[in-house]
Amino acid sequence: MAIADAAGQTARWKDAAPGSDDEEIIPRDIRFGILENPTRHWLGGDFHKTALIDGLSIFLPEGERYFIRSLKYYAPKLKDKHLAAEINGYSVQEAFHTREHEDYNRALAKLGYDVEAMEAPVIKTLRSDKIPVFRLAVTCAIEHLTATLSTVTLRNPQFLDDAAPAYRRLWMWHALEELEHKAVALDVFAAATPKYSPFKRYMLRTMAFNAVAWTFLKIVLANLVRFARTDGVETGPRFWARLVWVLFGNPGYWRKCAPLVLKYYLPGFNPVNRDDHALIHKGRAWLYDEFMALAAAKAAPTAAPAAE
Repeated sequence: MAIADAAGQTARWKDAAPGSDDEEIIPRDIRFGILENPTRHWLGGDFHKTALIDGLSIFLPEGERYFIRSLKYYAPKLKDKHLAAEINGYSVQEAFHTREHEDYNRALAKLGYDVEAMEAPVIKTLRSDKIPVFRLAVTCAIEHLTATLSTVTLRNPQFLDDAAPAYRRLWMWHALEELEHKAVALDVFAAATPKYSPFKRYMLRTMAFNAVAWTFLKIVLANLVRFARTDGVETGPRFWARLVWVLFGNPGYWRKCAPLVLKYYLPGFNPVNRDDHALIHKGRAWLYDEFMALAAAKAAPTAAPAAE
């Protein structure tokens, strides 16, 4: 099914389902049409808010291919068939994410941004990891960051109230699916390291997270400057003050993420939060209602012009 919204952006999907689905992980083949209609400053015309979120997409095509490789390496070795099946569902979701974010990044390139330069450090970093268990630990770390951002997004959907519709749909879809599969990587990590002592497993997990967080911060800030230069935005004191306000003041993205991020350092960390089930059903219902509304709008007859 394919639908064009009022802005001419096309969304296509298969097997759209309401929020009452009982499956834990549901791969959704959805196309959002962002490549056909790229939009600059799509989040309320705000450079900082838009560039911070656009910057996340820079990481995702290479990152999601990395995640799939990391987990699929262990899939044949697992005795837990349910977990092996979850890896398959996870991989299909991530493959769809990869496709959509490749289009997203091509759309950024159409707007004049140097996406190749932005992606280069991501590709170099992720392709340098050769040890399977370390790749898995890095995957767990990045999945925790993405799950944190997804949880905060689904708890605060008003963050995207001023977003262009196609971008809002894509990020809500991505947040939902990240939440559905957020425990898979850590479950595989536990299954892949049965001979590790709890201390060794903890140190590997947290050291990988430290490396990921530091690298992520450096690349995000460097790419933010690249976005600004392309848009002709001066990067003086007011620019950085505005960034701090957006991250820690209003809407306070990082302020809201911090408590969840820091939980990763707890020795008995469990990625599942108390409200995950409710958030997942809320996200599923939102996505279903959004696309049903698009279908209804397309099916509605066009009003005939008034007779003169």
